Amino acid sequence: MKLYTILVFITVVLLVIACQSETDVSSYNSLTAPVDTLKKVLEIGKEFGDSSEVFSSINAAIIDDQNRIIVLDEIENCLKIFDIEGNYTEQVSRRGSGPGEFNHPRGLFSMADGRLGVCSSGRGGYVVFDDSLDFIEEFNLWHGNSPHSITPISDSLFIACRYGAIQRNNLSVNMRTVGIYKWGESDCKMVLWGDSLVLSIDDFSEDPSPLIRYALIDKLDTSGNSEFGIYFAVSNPYEYCITGWDSCGVKIFSLTREMTPVEKTPDELIDENFYVSSSLNRGTGGNSSVLYQAQPYRNMIVGVYIGPDNNLWVRRGTYTEPFFDIYDLDGNLLRHVVYPVDGWSWKTEISPNGILAWELDPKEGYQKLYLLE
Repeated sequence: MKLYTILVFITVVLLVIACQSETDVSSYNSLTAPVDTLKKVLEIGKEFGDSSEVFSSINAAIIDDQNRIIVLDEIENCLKIFDIEGNYTEQVSRRGSGPGEFNHPRGLFSMADGRLGVCSSGRGGYVVFDDSLDFIEEFNLWHGNSPHSITPISDSLFIACRYGAIQRNNLSVNMRTVGIYKWGESDCKMVLWGDSLVLSIDDFSEDPSPLIRYALIDKLDTSGNSEFGIYFAVSNPYEYCITGWDSCGVKIFSLTREMTPVEKTPDELIDENFYVSSSLNRGTGGNSSVLYQAQPYRNMIVGVYIGPDNNLWVRRGTYTEPFFDIYDLDGNLLRHVVYPVDGWSWKTEISPNGILAWELDPKEGYQKLYLLE
């Protein structure tokens, strides 16, 4: 299979490993800090019913400053809006190339002044709505290489995570960056972090797994705001490291911890290998024989956020349920928080406005969005 075909396709495949069971919270008794438990206070989503009650595939969800729950459905290419009680209020946008429409959405962000943005790889940039959710403008800035994560740091600046690849003779040079961008401009004003992965055609043909993990599974993500700072951690099975910057790009936070790598179970490896390989093959019409080999260890960190308590919430990947280390902004460990449901497909979105969670591939066969506290 051609290398460039895989590169295009892996940007839209989602890694899902589904399982769910109750977790024994007493297993955390060995931890030195207190462990609090999150509880579900609201759920939205049904298997059948009106389109407002059914999610095809939740890509992102946020609670904005007006206390609205905004859900980005990547298959329906729309935003579904609910009040904080879970009542559906409206749908915004649809699939298309007209004003305010988008294709292949890959992220959602909210500006301090109330504007709402959708990262759209099909539009090569982002589509913007005002605080009444009326379309304002769109920017088509990065052909085939738009950001997949945007965190605003002012009304005119944001931090974006991007992945890119170029061909040089027999080599594929793959790059990931985190940088500061000005609203409506394509050039990065300041690179805050970056790395690269260089593979030859022969390397890729022998084992495409490193590239699939680099571009898809271990995607970069930032979170935070101009008041408390922007925070970032690379998904890595051997390193627990968090970095924070202020709105000028000055490093204000750095934290590392020595932790023992945690191996995935044999079932985890089997499920991951099967899902990714079969997804790649389905995406090429069954004409590919790509065999993916999972990384044998779990990533130390899978998300960093500013929480409702204005502390730093670090989601560990070493647990099979959503589990968080809570630090103050000086890096002091305060406590841990767990949502006691098992399953690697759980996604979380945490901000000062609240906590949302959903499963990419739920056991019931349909998605629900949960409000936690």
